Amino acid sequence: MNVLSASLPQKKRRLAIIGGGSSGLISLKYAIDLLPSWDVQCFEQSDRITGVWGNPYPGFVSTTTKYATQFACHPRFDAGVSADGGASREEFFRDGEYGEYLQDFANGFSLSPRISLRTRVVSLRQSDNGWILTLTQLDSSSRADSGRPVGPTETTEEAFDAVILCTGLAAAAKPLDCGVKTLSVADMTRPNGLETVTNQRIVVIGGGESAVDFADRLARPELQNEVYLSLHSGVRVSPRYHPIRGVPSDFLRNRLMLSIHADIRNWIGQRFVEARIRHQERFERAYPSSDTLKRSDEQAAAEIVARRKEWAYKLTKAAKDDLFNMFHNKSDDFLNAVGEQRIRIVGRPIDSDCRRFASFDADGEETIDPDLIVPAIGFRAQLGELSDGAVRVPDFYLGCSHVRHPNLFLVGFARPIIGNIPSISEMQARLVCGYISGEVARPDNVAELHEIDLTQQKKRYRTLDMDAVIPVEMFPYCDRIARLLNAFPSAKSAGSLRKWWRLQITPATTMHYRSDRTASDPASDPAIDTTNDATNDAVARAKVYMPASLILLLLALKPLDWTYRLLRYLGSKRT
Repeated sequence: MNVLSASLPQKKRRLAIIGGGSSGLISLKYAIDLLPSWDVQCFEQSDRITGVWGNPYPGFVSTTTKYATQFACHPRFDAGVSADGGASREEFFRDGEYGEYLQDFANGFSLSPRISLRTRVVSLRQSDNGWILTLTQLDSSSRADSGRPVGPTETTEEAFDAVILCTGLAAAAKPLDCGVKTLSVADMTRPNGLETVTNQRIVVIGGGESAVDFADRLARPELQNEVYLSLHSGVRVSPRYHPIRGVPSDFLRNRLMLSIHADIRNWIGQRFVEARIRHQERFERAYPSSDTLKRSDEQAAAEIVARRKEWAYKLTKAAKDDLFNMFHNKSDDFLNAVGEQRIRIVGRPIDSDCRRFASFDADGEETIDPDLIVPAIGFRAQLGELSDGAVRVPDFYLGCSHVRHPNLFLVGFARPIIGNIPSISEMQARLVCGYISGEVARPDNVAELHEIDLTQQKKRYRTLDMDAVIPVEMFPYCDRIARLLNAFPSAKSAGSLRKWWRLQITPATTMHYRSDRTASDPASDPAIDTTNDATNDAVARAKVYMPASLILLLLALKPLDWTYRLLRYLGSKRT
């Protein structure tokens, strides 16, 4: 039964999607497919549909591959590896390529007529049967990324029966109150925004992928800046290109590896990462790439390579144990700048003016007295501002469905340990639109299930601000959603044990989740049939990059994995 049918009037129902970036576009696509009788409208306050990373700064390179990031319903890339040893970064989205992909996606599914550009949702409030959105039409002569104010021209109110919030994680950076001039995230991500930042002493505060990218860009030799990276703790740096076979790290991550319990996987992973850093050359000799591949760092000066390795190891060793269970940083290019001493690593600020900093790997402090500070310490939630405090990120079961309001949904706020937000958003969009259409049943005990999830998350991610993000381990999380959609890649659904086994050892991707249906009804997702063959072909052609010896090692770990899971289960029953 449709969870909304009891309260909605007998008229054409309306769905609002707030945000027209990658999460909004994929939600719109599935809403159109699964809700043919609904009036579906998407609102985007900028003048384009490509989101924050669809129109990035020059030189941008994504941290996950095109193959792993693409939508399963719109496959355009295979898991091939360029023969240039990573010099071109061809396996990743570069510059505006992701924006081009999103535009191609929107054109392919005729989404643009449903998207209202330059439309800001000012507020969201509950009505008797749904939600009221206050909308402001922005001045069409101003561009949202131009740096000039975008002036309102008209404000209206519209009623909707259901709302999907897709405003994204990067909507507003956390502010930093200090006595030094700051460069905002908007300044850093604006195209050509760094050309005038020259001959400055700059401290970037933060250890995430955005922070190290900012530091790397500001440390370009031609800018002549003195750049420091301030870290509160160590950083888990995962290479874009792995020493094993020189392929993107994404391509060595498979379902067999991810099937090992996270506790065991992380314990082994910690030691494997340290060994990989200290003995990289041995890994490369043991698992060489093809003769045509040559790692670019082999051509660098030996002392720079040694310094890069030294700092990679220091950062990993200094990372707090619980951080290994959270997030890895895949923007490893900044280590080249560290190796070349264009970036210096320091510890946390020890005064409110951000002029004095603790030393990173020794007792003592350093006085830097910077000209500029770049605060890259995360993002703050804006849902409370939009709803006058009524809507919060932690109120959504599985990060998707509001516990108290069955007609309010969230897509795109899951932050993966290792993975990417767009393909997670596709799984969320399939689930959310399944809830709205009634093809997927909302649990009767959703509040109880949600409380269990929150307790587990707070225990595991106790250092994170879960008012702003929903921390997830990507594929276990997507597996939960896939099971609700009856789309989990089992041996039966794969059609044969051979095909199922291949899914376990090829690069992990959300294309593994069957897209011929959204729920138990085989006809519940009719629009997917046109792309299902292409998706299956892309998965079938994927190459196995993990060496056979490591596959055998993972298989040898499975009895330990099963035993550990059984002991945990028995322990939970006793308590």
